[in-house]
Amino acid sequence: MKAAFGNMFWGMLIVLLDIRIGFDLLIDPVGYLLVAYGMSRIDKAIPLFRVGKWIAVLLAAVSIPAVFDPGTVGGGFQALFESRTVEAGSWSDIWLTSLLGDFALMLLIYLLCEGICRLAKQQGEAGLDQQMQGAWWLYFVSSAPMMILSPFLLNFDIPGLFAILLGVGFVGLIAFVQLLHGFRRAGRDLDEADPQHRLDIRI
Repeated sequence: MKAAFGNMFWGMLIVLLDIRIGFDLLIDPVGYLLVAYGMSRIDKAIPLFRVGKWIAVLLAAVSIPAVFDPGTVGGGFQALFESRTVEAGSWSDIWLTSLLGDFALMLLIYLLCEGICRLAKQQGEAGLDQQMQGAWWLYFVSSAPMMILSPFLLNFDIPGLFAILLGVGFVGLIAFVQLLHGFRRAGRDLDEADPQHRLDIRI
């Protein structure tokens, strides 16, 4: 399992970091495909990963245009700032794509965290279970409100908006750090599960 969780670690790290030199140096589609590959390697032990790996593949596909087009508006906090300069006619298209991508990423992170939590519970790793639950809730708290409010924030000048985004972004960063550390810990502490005792796929 260590190798599979290693794939997920490096994949999500590539997605998290955004280094551009005319194009995205750390290519997001490669990151998502690494996550999908890692999930596919242990989806017999964690059936939730059977769903998650296809969501990661979908995210890899929809993130391809952003690799070579620096003008492509991303989701989340980047879109809040950049969408103010986009022509009004394309605003709805940008936000539809952005919000769908953000929702898919949220679902992927939920499946990653929940899948590891279930295996950790099964193997008596309560600390890892709590860590991944914490990572999920931190990510959810930092992302869900912005997904709901961001279209409205673009239409109004709100005092202290930058400070709000900075604070929420910091919480999101903590969630990602906790998630990445959780992958390392899972690779170290979790054993191969008995395929005759698979975890259920209820969400």
